[in-house]
Amino acid sequence: MRISEYIKSAAVALSLAAAGTANADLVWNAEKGWEVQGGVIANVLGEAKTVSNALQAMNEGKRAQEDGENRVALSYYKTIITQYPDSIFAPEAYYQMSLVYTKRGQFMDAFESLQEVVKRYPDYPKFNRIIGEEYNVASIIQSGATPYLWGWFPWFTNYNDAIKIYEGVVKNAPYSDYAPISLMNISLIAEQEDTPEVAFDALDRLINNYPQSMFAPDAYMQMAKVYRGMVAGPEYDQSPTKNAISFYQDYLILFPKEAGVSKAEEGLDKMRDTYARSRLVMGDFYYYYRNNHVAASIFYNETITLAPDSPAAEEARAQLKKIKDGILAPMTPYDWFWGRYEKPTIDQFDDETQIAKLDNEQFETMSVEDFLATPGAAVYQETDADGKTKTYEGLAPIFGEPLDDFLFEDGFRQWTSDEIEKAE
Repeated sequence: MRISEYIKSAAVALSLAAAGTANADLVWNAEKGWEVQGGVIANVLGEAKTVSNALQAMNEGKRAQEDGENRVALSYYKTIITQYPDSIFAPEAYYQMSLVYTKRGQFMDAFESLQEVVKRYPDYPKFNRIIGEEYNVASIIQSGATPYLWGWFPWFTNYNDAIKIYEGVVKNAPYSDYAPISLMNISLIAEQEDTPEVAFDALDRLINNYPQSMFAPDAYMQMAKVYRGMVAGPEYDQSPTKNAISFYQDYLILFPKEAGVSKAEEGLDKMRDTYARSRLVMGDFYYYYRNNHVAASIFYNETITLAPDSPAAEEARAQLKKIKDGILAPMTPYDWFWGRYEKPTIDQFDDETQIAKLDNEQFETMSVEDFLATPGAAVYQETDADGKTKTYEGLAPIFGEPLDDFLFEDGFRQWTSDEIEKAE
């Protein structure tokens, strides 16, 4: 574009400013350059020369950008944001810089350029485009694209950068469609990078903050999947197993018509079998290594109760039949060298038997006379209104200051033998 055309464009902008509208927008035309549509060039109401210089820099930057001269384009855009930060050109310059940085593999530089628009120009008419571009940059990183240091040196893919950008999207536009899908993508990256706590946090926010989102069913399924990935086996802690079961069940209850129902049912059956098998493992321990058929039977029955239709339950039933038939477990190496574990008696598992033993225990008892004769016993006397003196047997005070109405001056009041006989 010739200089005369820049000046002409600037003159048009100034004429629009006189109209008094405020929501101007820049539109790129390959033949004419940048044009103002829908308003005015806000806050650029100075000399035509100043406006033309800014517009010229924008046009030169875009031309260089389209010709692949990225360094030249960045130079022009940086001139705009430093010399004309309050103009309509500045947010557009930041946006165009982000596109250049993305093409050069400088993904975090691209994100930072977009963030400047969010922070400095919240009324930017193309705000949703800024959020969309941030999401795009994060997606590129998530896909495994190799970033470049200063646009030249290849660097290792840092998936934490993608998470950072996705979190920026959620923060910048929490009510946009980009927020729930960003949280879902965070969980996918976290699962890939073996950071389940990050996945749980993102999915929990998605489920609670966006329950009507189209990604809500996927969030429940992903929760179950991440917990399932943490299950080390039936021999280990079963907390992840129980949590996976819970989210599979929630999915089936809340989304019975979703396409993932069959997958959820398959996962639920697998986790139930694993959970039941954890009890089967305990039953096998007592059957094979402790010669304890009572304890083994308890765990085998629990296996069947937890998942009656599971393969683990079938194995438990087979083991219970062995016990019923009196089949002993094969001898272990320990058994061969040290002898088989002594089989526990039923009394060790019978609470009533234990209670009976307690009932038969002989406890030493003490007569009233012996109790009163213990060290600390005392004799108390009281004179009534008629001047008659009464003697009481009792114990010396042991709780400090006596209580009015309940204690004599020196201690607890005790009934005498005569008083007891009269009461009877």
